[in-house]
Amino acid sequence: MALDTSILFPILKKQGYHIVGSHSAVKRCKWYKESMLGRGACYKSKFYGINSHQCMQSTPCLQYCTQGCVFCWRVQGRDREEKYSKIGREIGFAASRHNELPKKNMAWDSPEHILDGIVKEQLGFAEGYNGHPGATKEKVMEARNPRLLTLSLAGEPTLYSYLPELIRLAGNKGFLTFLVTNGTSPSMLKKLIAKKSLPTQLYISMDAPDKESYLKTCNPCSPSLWAKYLESLKVMKKLKGNTRAVLRMTLVRRHNDGNLEGYADQIKEAEPDYVEVKSFVFVGGSRSENRGLKLEDMLKMDEIRGIGKKLAKLTGYTLTDEHEPSRVVLLVRDQTAETKRILKY
Repeated sequence: MALDTSILFPILKKQGYHIVGSHSAVKRCKWYKESMLGRGACYKSKFYGINSHQCMQSTPCLQYCTQGCVFCWRVQGRDREEKYSKIGREIGFAASRHNELPKKNMAWDSPEHILDGIVKEQLGFAEGYNGHPGATKEKVMEARNPRLLTLSLAGEPTLYSYLPELIRLAGNKGFLTFLVTNGTSPSMLKKLIAKKSLPTQLYISMDAPDKESYLKTCNPCSPSLWAKYLESLKVMKKLKGNTRAVLRMTLVRRHNDGNLEGYADQIKEAEPDYVEVKSFVFVGGSRSENRGLKLEDMLKMDEIRGIGKKLAKLTGYTLTDEHEPSRVVLLVRDQTAETKRILKY
């Protein structure tokens, strides 16, 4: 059954998504709230110097994705528990439904419409803290001046046909841009290069050491996407010196936490500036009974550190930082990347 956004979007709104146009959204994450109230910041803040309360966590492709990752906290078509309501189960709605892809030549919203809408909603978040006893005037003023557009909230952003134009527009308006992709659209990465519209930092999710684990963990809409992903690693290697590159791991016990040599080979192929080694978190959609995951499938911080150290030994990278609340460690390629790790804006 085709995706029905008249069912999906109202439910996403209840979950804190602010819908922009017909296929985009922005949302306050936990760390935005914590940062505003002076109770901490996300790992991107610790690793790269980004203020969590100045980050716009957004997507230009809310309801479309090429994968249905078992660890994804977004709602998927297979998540049909009672809490999503009877009509929701019947429709099989999904925020990132891996068998729902954009139609060819569909009418996409313009980059201007998307960016203007995201910024408007983000400024509304800041105003919500004006006068809040836990938020200082300085924090509210900073939040009124968002600095980072993070394209990662839900769905697969490289499916948006005008992604190069959106990134260029954001850059022209003075925003840093982080693009997070699952790597299944190397053609769009090549398009970003050709149009000289690279993000400030490009992430590719490295979520499986081999094809067997990939099919089990990421549930792609086609097995051929593994080859597309490997092609994206080669594209990343060509970006050296042109933009910052990161491979981001999300590890799930019993699914993709083995064969570290396979991960090491991918790191050597892509030669990213940084590698984030992170445990999945048992929240949101990942708790659906249909996924088959349990709380104990989260890796402990000591395990994440151990995997980080092993990968460092296998690749020549250096374990340089960690954020224990997020169960993540950071590997850096060399001293040059370490020196430039903290972004200035």
